[in-house]
Amino acid sequence: MGLEPLSDMPQSFNDCIQDLGGSEIKIIIQKFLQVTDLMSQQNRFSISLKQIKSTFLNEDEERMLNAKRQMAVAFVEPCLSVSTVNLAKWNIGSSLSYIINGDYSKVLKNNRDSLKPNAVVQIWLFRVQPNLQLGFALIKVIDEENSQVID
Repeated sequence: MGLEPLSDMPQSFNDCIQDLGGSEIKIIIQKFLQVTDLMSQQNRFSISLKQIKSTFLNEDEERMLNAKRQMAVAFVEPCLSVSTVNLAKWNIGSSLSYIINGDYSKVLKNNRDSLKPNAVVQIWLFRVQPNLQLGFALIKVIDEENSQVID
């Protein structure tokens, strides 16, 4: 099974983002979860620059990440809990990736029953008023074990 076309954001996630004061919602990536995305020892979720659907950082954010600094971002978990994680930019092998880390291992712990290898997930971006702070939502779309679409 390949990656199907992108779906609309589930209403429950949209409502959660709206409750946070989020706007400018758009999809960044849809991918299969890798084992490294699920290892608490690794404490990271990688987003390959090659797989990104559209640019999402403003100039200041891009400059900050290119200077090897991290930024704190709001993160809506698959269980709809909201946490704070870090966004960084790393060289992994021969390619560049955005990395979600920081308290990401807590996200894994909170969602251990739903996040499994080869599940299809989406990362959606949103901006939170008043200063348009960056936020992300991690949404599981398909549980690869039984290939069921998650509503």
